[in-house]
Amino acid sequence: WCHVKVTLQLQPMFKRSVTFVERDDSDFAAQVAVWGDRHEFGDMTWLPRQAKVIYREDGRVDVSSPGNGLNNYLGFRSNPTLGLIIARAAEERLEEDGDDIARCLAALVPAATFRLQGYGFTNDGSFFTGYPLVGYQHRIQASGTCINGKEDGLLSSCPWDPRIRSFFFYNSGFSVALSKAPALVADMQRLRDLNPRALCGLDAKMGVLVRYVRASSAYLGKVEDSVDFDITYYRSYTEGTPRVHSDVIDELEQLALRKYNAVPHWGKNRNFAFDGAIAKYAKAGEFLKVKERYDPDGIFSSEWSDQVLGIKGSPNIVQKGCAMEGHCICSDESHCAPDQGYFCRPGKVYAEARICSLQPASGNTHTDHQDEL
Repeated sequence: WCHVKVTLQLQPMFKRSVTFVERDDSDFAAQVAVWGDRHEFGDMTWLPRQAKVIYREDGRVDVSSPGNGLNNYLGFRSNPTLGLIIARAAEERLEEDGDDIARCLAALVPAATFRLQGYGFTNDGSFFTGYPLVGYQHRIQASGTCINGKEDGLLSSCPWDPRIRSFFFYNSGFSVALSKAPALVADMQRLRDLNPRALCGLDAKMGVLVRYVRASSAYLGKVEDSVDFDITYYRSYTEGTPRVHSDVIDELEQLALRKYNAVPHWGKNRNFAFDGAIAKYAKAGEFLKVKERYDPDGIFSSEWSDQVLGIKGSPNIVQKGCAMEGHCICSDESHCAPDQGYFCRPGKVYAEARICSLQPASGNTHTDHQDEL
């Protein structure tokens, strides 16, 4: 038997004051370096196609400050099941048959909806009446009410409920050292500027969420203050199906993980992101020694955890079409989908990247960047 002793540090109850401010992204790279120090709980949401950043001004205030605000995030609420199914079907039609203009027009809707409804925050638990939103820490930190939804025979459901054909998506997350974050953002903007419409898919999922993480002495903690980037994008229910402009998202991920040595979120990535990830942690060896001491029989291990931790095997699954699902980074045309026009090519901003890029038979590419969307 193993005995574990834990000491908890408590602090007095406090309130937080939240205001969302939307600005253009011209100074995004500069702001990412300082925003976390200016606002204790602050974050950012980048809408790349719209060239906007939603800044969250969020800091603690005295418990006597008036207000009983609540964070009931729109994306984490229960919704009518039929509406979720219809919305997914519309998304699939746009992905399969729509053009860039149609997809970009549709991508304007989520941000506008969230903006009008205070991103799900309410001033009194029921209604959003304006900023600032002031509330107790636990009510502002809360993120949604879906978990508390009543069972109603699936008349309503959470958007991620596997029992219905609702939204289906990839969610990737990675952390980069704060000192490198401005350069990464600048490169991401350069990639966007080559073809802004290519990132409408990110706008449709409320963009790139940017958060801050303090350095930690933990074996697998961040060795210096870091910035978390969280991206969500469309995924087909059919394995191996190409995504529109998938090469841009793939290059963005490889740019962060390889050029800027970002570390992947342990639960929010595709296979390729974990290849060699454990070597990025200076204290990985010490972690593995502790793991072996407390779990010598591997009861809490699995084939997947052994691969991710570099103990045995690789998280990569190298086979035909593997790069289309993020099971590998392509090194051969067969890793993409050449029969559908996708071939392994270098990145456009990060030349060391290897991405499955659509090569139109006509030789035409999406180069019309001077559009009104």
